[in-house]
Amino acid sequence: MDIEFDDLEDFRDILLEIPKRLTTYNFFKGKDLDFILENNDDYDKLDNTTINNYIEKVNLYFSYMHKLKYIIGEDFIIPTYDENGKNREPYTYEEVSKIFDLMKNDTLENRFITYIAAYQGMRLKEITQLQKEDIVKIGDIFCISINTKEDKTTKTKKSVRTIPIHNKLLEFGLLEFVNSKDKELFTISNKNFSSYFRKYYKSLINDEKTFYCLRHLVIDIFKQSDCKIEHYQAFVGHSQGKDTITMDYGNPFNVKLLAKLLQFIDY
Repeated sequence: MDIEFDDLEDFRDILLEIPKRLTTYNFFKGKDLDFILENNDDYDKLDNTTINNYIEKVNLYFSYMHKLKYIIGEDFIIPTYDENGKNREPYTYEEVSKIFDLMKNDTLENRFITYIAAYQGMRLKEITQLQKEDIVKIGDIFCISINTKEDKTTKTKKSVRTIPIHNKLLEFGLLEFVNSKDKELFTISNKNFSSYFRKYYKSLINDEKTFYCLRHLVIDIFKQSDCKIEHYQAFVGHSQGKDTITMDYGNPFNVKLLAKLLQFIDY
């Protein structure tokens, strides 16, 4: 199997999403990498020092393979991160604007994946699994239903939720986009989109941030607002914390309650 430099950068980005003390959690026991990356939201991630230790070990291996002439090229080295830097920071508002500007000429599907991440704070796999029937109207509010129909995967029961759609998405033509589809809204997988975003956009925006930082920004916006913790946890699908409640956020009254959160997301 051929390994290219893009693969090495993918490996480095994946390390940013690995939870600390991974092997101590029964939830991840026996699970594959895809499951870990899809369900890592509520866990602290590896710090830059730990990530660099892993990178240095891999680089040492590549250097040895080069000496044995199994690898051609001495520049097959994974760049390390600044150990004094803060990893897992969300994108800034300026960076979000830059992302939108850079993606103006991209496909409509890729743009809407990005818009939904930025305005709804959904996990990437939740977005790429969306189907036409998942866009629903409750009362007078258009919503997104994140569910487990047709073998979709979600992290926990709290990940299954119905959330109001930001008005900006409606202005961008989300409903028209949805109506143009027969079933699945997107043809690209979460893994392939993540690699695509890293390859074509990441270095142009902030090389130490990944696509997942859009979701982190939405969560950070909610945390800094005066909204109740149980409300934003319900919106983003968080399940941790004893304050998390079990109200039915799919009924009209509570959808209106969650819709009030959207006022804080204003790029």
